[in-house]
This record gives sequence, structure tokens and C-alpha cells, in this order.
Amino acid sequence: MTQRPTGLDRLLGYVAGRIPDEDSTEDKPKMPSREEIDDTRNELSNSLLAFTELMSPIFDHADGIRTDLTRRGWSPEAAEQVALMWLISMVNSAFRGLVRT
Repeated sequence: MTQRPTGLDRLLGYVAGRIPDEDSTEDKPKMPSREEIDDTRNELSNSLLAFTELMSPIFDHADGIRTDLTRRGWSPEAAEQVALMWLISMVNSAFRGLVRT
């Protein structure tokens, strides 16, 4: 029985640029060392924290729009829909400069 990579091994392989090809008969790439795994985990955690910090004001503002519209007499469903459309628009705007085609 061959030892297949776990989900975490595959994720770390993608991040490290070592994508394991399960159907290939060639030698498998060597597994990352414990230090590489720890470095990748720290880098990923820091990136996610930075992302959360940057996106929090957008999500907070969408919640504020929903609350304001509900206070003005809009139905909760309609207020949620308007806030969601605004949120989608802002997230797309925020990432428009990050995606290169």
C-alpha cells in the first residue's frame, strides 16, 4: 500500500510549490521538512490575520447598512439583500487590483 499525502501535506505542497501528482510514476517530491512546515504555517497564519484586519471594516460597514435599513422600516430580508450586494461589490473592488489576467 502506498502512502498517499494527507490534505495538510497536499496544501503545504501547493504552498511550497511542490504539487504531488498522484498518477505519476516518477519519483515523488520529497516532503517538506518540519522547519519548512512551521515557516509555511506561520506565514499562512500571518497572512490570514492581515487579511482579516483589512476586511473587517468592510464587513462591519455591511452590518451597519443592514441595521440602518432595518431601523428605517425595511424588511430584514430586503435589508440583508441590499447589504449583501454592497458587500459583494466592495470585496470585488478591493480585489480588482490584486488579480492579474
